[in-house]
Amino acid sequence: MTDLANDRQGSRWSRRPSRALAVLGGTALVVGGFVVWRALPAAPDAELDGLRVLTSTDRSSEGSDARLVGKLVAAGSCVGVSSDASTSLVVWPRGTVVEDDAVVTPGGIRAGLGERFDAGGGHEDYSGRLADLLDPVIPEDCLDASSGVFVLHGDE
Repeated sequence: MTDLANDRQGSRWSRRPSRALAVLGGTALVVGGFVVWRALPAAPDAELDGLRVLTSTDRSSEGSDARLVGKLVAAGSCVGVSSDASTSLVVWPRGTVVEDDAVVTPGGIRAGLGERFDAGGGHEDYSGRLADLLDPVIPEDCLDASSGVFVLHGDE
């Protein structure tokens, strides 16, 4: 003989959750994942021959329409680009790595120390917005050895 009270309770637990509950749960997972992702510390900057390759924490591909053309050189303890009589400290797009003694951007630009470099972006004043994009901050010796800071486009 069956127990009607248990059958009803069992059928109630075997129902699927409503669509609203499923959407709410999915939204909570996405928002929670985003909050955790944003709370994680930035990956440490890569190094090229002992020089820091400063990378942006910003995922944006927006930026100025300037070009930086020159040779990859040391700018203090960081990687910079020398063109004409000045050296620009370079802030590389998020996701830039060092492979086989060369800096490689997510967009496929590859350059080693002493090699020609050509990419788009813009000169920035190291204050306000730029200071917020970097983690950790730019070392003083890198700023002192350069005439300015050039932030590469995110797709470079």
